[in-house]
Amino acid sequence: MKRISNLVVIVIAPLLMAALWMDKQPSPKPYQAPVLVPPAGSVPITGREVASRDSEPKNPLTPNPASREQGQALFAINCAMCHGQSSIERGPVGKKLKPPPPGLDHDLIRERSDAHIFNAITLGFGRMPPFKDKLTPHERWDLVNFLRVRK
Repeated sequence: MKRISNLVVIVIAPLLMAALWMDKQPSPKPYQAPVLVPPAGSVPITGREVASRDSEPKNPLTPNPASREQGQALFAINCAMCHGQSSIERGPVGKKLKPPPPGLDHDLIRERSDAHIFNAITLGFGRMPPFKDKLTPHERWDLVNFLRVRK
């Protein structure tokens, strides 16, 4: 009998204690990307970091009507389902996401550089998928030019 009670204390008690702590673990909610912050002083290894503004890619396309029109067509196909046709209302998929994707209004876009917007489209951002393999660089720059004038 003493052997059974020792078994309970040695084997089963720690398992029961672990079960009490399991519900207190941090876990992301559905559609929520986990926020992982690199430790202070760490060296970036993703290759996405930009050392200075001078090393950012420059928009090689002149923001002309043809480029904006192409960007508008690409936006309707690839982006509007989440971000919406206008910045006022999200698209049908975006309405179902919690929190909803940004509306890409003029103030938000004005605060960002062309390179920042291009990189967000290329590499993805948060829950947004990367479009590096879906759109050519030229098409991504057309999208940047369109977003600058989008209402």
